[in-house]
Amino acid sequence: MGERQPSSGAKLVSLISAVFIVLAVAGYIYLLRIGEAQRLLGSIRHMGALGIAIGVGVQIIVNILPVPGEFTSIVLMEIYGPVWGGVYSWTGGVLGAVGAMFLTKWVTKPFFGPMARPFLDKVQRMIRRRESFGLLLLRFVPLVPYHVVNYTAGLLSVRLWAFIWTTAVGILPYTIAVSGIYAGVRKGSLRWGIAGAAVFVLLFGIGLYAKKRSRSTP
Repeated sequence: MGERQPSSGAKLVSLISAVFIVLAVAGYIYLLRIGEAQRLLGSIRHMGALGIAIGVGVQIIVNILPVPGEFTSIVLMEIYGPVWGGVYSWTGGVLGAVGAMFLTKWVTKPFFGPMARPFLDKVQRMIRRRESFGLLLLRFVPLVPYHVVNYTAGLLSVRLWAFIWTTAVGILPYTIAVSGIYAGVRKGSLRWGIAGAAVFVLLFGIGLYAKKRSRSTP
């Protein structure tokens, strides 16, 4: 029974993410059709530092909650371009991960920690020798969502600095890949589009290796 809990939790996260994506995309398409989307994005751009703070803040909130942050990342790139939009998205991703870890540590752990113990024990074995390396591997393992790593870190009470730097490094290639593909599709830059796709392929290969390595760990 214990081993089924993480699976059920993962299905719930996936369901919430799917609903959020559908609603967000539908809302954005509607705003595009009535012409409000571009006006809204333009008004945020002209707000300067306050607009940046709002954009990063929304990205942080999205990354704390069990919903995908890709949509807000694309919106940030729409407003500030693939480079600075990617920087702001990455910043929100790191800060959101830290927020999710502390939220789990303070609120969720006392109630749901024992239920997830079999899964937590498996992760603990993976990172017991080299905590930082284990956390970094988790960022690349396929089928281990970004949010699950954040919540698991909160349940395990890992060292804060190790979590911060492995998150910053671990999500950077993905952010670069999204920015590159965005530049290729939205801005017509074939070079950046190919580079972004190549990074995705590389990440997939690293993920497969990390998954195989984690399975072979006694």
